Amino acid sequence: MVDEPYLSVEELACFSELFAPTCVSATFGPDCLTEEPLVNHVLTVTTEVPQAIASILGKAKLTLLAEVGPYKLWFPLRMKVDDFGQLHPTLGVPEVLDASGEERSWRLTKAENVWIFDHDQGEQWSVVSLSSSGMAIKAKSQQQFELLLDSKDVQLQLPDGETMHVDIEPVRNVNGLAIVRFRAEAEEREALRQFLFNRHRSLHAKLYASLRE
Repeated sequence: MVDEPYLSVEELACFSELFAPTCVSATFGPDCLTEEPLVNHVLTVTTEVPQAIASILGKAKLTLLAEVGPYKLWFPLRMKVDDFGQLHPTLGVPEVLDASGEERSWRLTKAENVWIFDHDQGEQWSVVSLSSSGMAIKAKSQQQFELLLDSKDVQLQLPDGETMHVDIEPVRNVNGLAIVRFRAEAEEREALRQFLFNRHRSLHAKLYASLRE
């Protein structure tokens, strides 16, 4: 369960500051109001959610795209009306895409203290790398892995103690690692996106800091 599913006031202020000198383009369908954007620093508000992340972002109908170097941050954007009829934008937790090659969800390649628990078998598996829809886990044996796939009670645990039920399906085995896709409930997926976003900001602090220069 996520106690604070949206970015804080401080985080919103930070993003306003980060992108203050850049172009903001509003896109609503085929017609687009644009100006000359600065390279690598672009904000776009759009109603078109990429198919690849539509299931990850859930029912978001409006998104804000922030391009930070080779990364794309897709924020669910909700508009709320206060008692005085004023619109207030609320940013949800973003999905981070790596656009340096084939565009895909950003992967945390050193997922320390991230575990998979198979409660049916009483087994614990170490997660080596993690994205919002897939992970690589250390395979113990083919037999144990098949039991994991059949388990009805599998939990992913993050370093902060946050846990979420996941349904996993195999993709391939590589060098002793089992590559799997997984599904989770919307709120739990949001907690995972928050964890990955926080780690992305931490690992690429210089990139985010460069936006203020």
